[in-house]
Amino acid sequence: MIISFLQKKFGDITISRKLYFTVGIMAILVTIELCTLWFAVGTLSSVRAFVNGEGLWSKAQKDAVYTLFIYAHSHDEKDYQDFRDFLKVPVGDNKTRIELQKPNPDLAIAREGFIEGRNIPEDVDGMIRLILRFHSISYLNKAIIIWGEAEKNMEELIALSDKLHAMTNSNTVSQQKIDKILEQVEVLNIKFTKLEDDFSFTLGEGSRWLENIVLRLLLTLSLTIGTTSILITISVSRGIEKGIKAIIEGAALISGGALSTRVKVYSHDEIGMLATSFNQMTDTIEHNINHIRELKDTEESLIKEKEKAESSEKTKQLFLAKMSHEIRTPMNAILGFAKLLEETLHDKEQQEYIRIIIKSGDDLLVILDDILDFSRMEAGKITFEIVPIKPREIIYTTILMMESKSRQKGIIIKYAIDDRIPDIILGDSVRLSQILLNLVSNAIKFTLKGEITISVICVEETEEKILLDFGIKDTGIGIPLEKQGKIFESFEQATNDTARRFGGSGLGLSIVKQLITLQNGEIFVSSKPGFGSDFHFRLSFLKYTHQVETSSPEKMEIEIPKGDGIHILVAEDNLINQMLVIKVLKNNGFETEVAENGLIVLSKFKDKDFDVILMDLQMPEMDGYETTLKIRSLENYKKDIPIIAMSAHTFKGEYERCIEMGMNDFISKPFDKKELYQKIFKLLKSNVPES
Repeated sequence: MIISFLQKKFGDITISRKLYFTVGIMAILVTIELCTLWFAVGTLSSVRAFVNGEGLWSKAQKDAVYTLFIYAHSHDEKDYQDFRDFLKVPVGDNKTRIELQKPNPDLAIAREGFIEGRNIPEDVDGMIRLILRFHSISYLNKAIIIWGEAEKNMEELIALSDKLHAMTNSNTVSQQKIDKILEQVEVLNIKFTKLEDDFSFTLGEGSRWLENIVLRLLLTLSLTIGTTSILITISVSRGIEKGIKAIIEGAALISGGALSTRVKVYSHDEIGMLATSFNQMTDTIEHNINHIRELKDTEESLIKEKEKAESSEKTKQLFLAKMSHEIRTPMNAILGFAKLLEETLHDKEQQEYIRIIIKSGDDLLVILDDILDFSRMEAGKITFEIVPIKPREIIYTTILMMESKSRQKGIIIKYAIDDRIPDIILGDSVRLSQILLNLVSNAIKFTLKGEITISVICVEETEEKILLDFGIKDTGIGIPLEKQGKIFESFEQATNDTARRFGGSGLGLSIVKQLITLQNGEIFVSSKPGFGSDFHFRLSFLKYTHQVETSSPEKMEIEIPKGDGIHILVAEDNLINQMLVIKVLKNNGFETEVAENGLIVLSKFKDKDFDVILMDLQMPEMDGYETTLKIRSLENYKKDIPIIAMSAHTFKGEYERCIEMGMNDFISKPFDKKELYQKIFKLLKSNVPES
């Protein structure tokens, strides 16, 4: 009844009075909305300042604990003063907390405390108002309680630091007692971390609660204003012509390309709504065009990122090339001298040891080649050899290679091999050795006493294939059940304590699983803490047949003549590699001279005649490439001297580049001496008889 009466009265009011009345109501609502928004922004800004302050508090606490640890070992008074300086942040914040919990707090003291806590001065007043206004809210009240608990721990930390300081200044306390103090400090540090996490979580809950309230209030006000606007558009009819004309003119301007044009809204009736919609449509068009421009900018940015990624990939390849060179250079000396030593040894045990060294070096070179082709490994396209291997010999070699480590710890290594396993099978011996060495080494590392058992069992056998189960069982520390599913992931170890006690990066088992998976195998683990671990992996191998043997016959040995009377210039900057190459050449009768860089090569080559130059590619002053170009540019008979490139670089295309630069042949480090002899005599066009 009353509502109908009011509607009738409102309908009788003139449009202008409707407009004035409605505009007044809208002004009030908009003012309330702006005030609410201002209050919300200020409050949320204060919450943000609290979060920032918590971060400063947390960092200062962590820095203080870290500095206290440094002081405990350095005994430097400056480190202790740094510790006290870091404590100023939590002490200042605590000063504010204590003051604001009083019935009549002194705001100047509270402000001073927050500033001492390194909070931004512009944020301090807002943070104080937030505490005073909302201290009774459960979230903020809980945060203040957590804050107080943290300060209690801080008081304990200060007490421990004073005690540590006094002990250090006395110069009579042992490091063991100091370490006990540090253990208590570490316990407090863990408590601090928990309290800091709880404080941050509580602040987050409070900010979300406040955000929901503000959003609901703003939504209510927005709906009220929208409803009022609809009433205006229904009530007002004057200005229709003016509104339509404005829209038509605006449309003409926009069609001419003036997208910033907005039509004027004269009323809140239907025409006003149309004008408003027109402006919104224009906003959308302008926004879409701007969005298209942003997409274009994004496309350009993506192109730049792609170029950056390509540059990064190039940098990685350069790094791998450098790494390959730096590793292969000493490996050249290690394998070269090991092979020379092998020729001089007559004791069988010593010969066995040196063969293990040579085999290990060869295996390392295979692994290095895989690193250089890292993209194939990531894509699962690493190649595996199918060659005759002797599983029993691989097991014996693995035990011999691990014998030194196991003997140091007093650990016995046993083995058991199934009689049904053939003496020779087909597979990749290097990868199998790598897997076994990783697992046995891992078992030795985590076994303090007892024994390790290596077993090989024939699981399944067909006419063409044989499935073998390899087991490595230890009596070590064991692995918790919840960690057994993660130990094969990169950089994972059983516990954090494991990494501290035993070291290692946590990559060994990850590499093992990858090698087994790429060969379509499986790996399992069964373990119990304190009772050891039992690793099993299964791999399928082809059976060895005579057909396979005859399809890839071994090459006959080639008789190498003596190098008497042949003068060779060795261009090599590495002293150890110089010794190796000269020793290898002189053992076969060659005459040699050494040049440490390309400039010395040119100097010696100018004054003397040589038959062959062995050219290292990476040398100081002048590298092998530039030196070769200088020699080939000579205008006399010397420009045609045979040049053999010797380099630790083995990237694809290196041989082609050397040939393009004018070299006659290429040999990679580490080199085989017989291959080197053959290349020298081939270039000298000597007759090499074949057996």
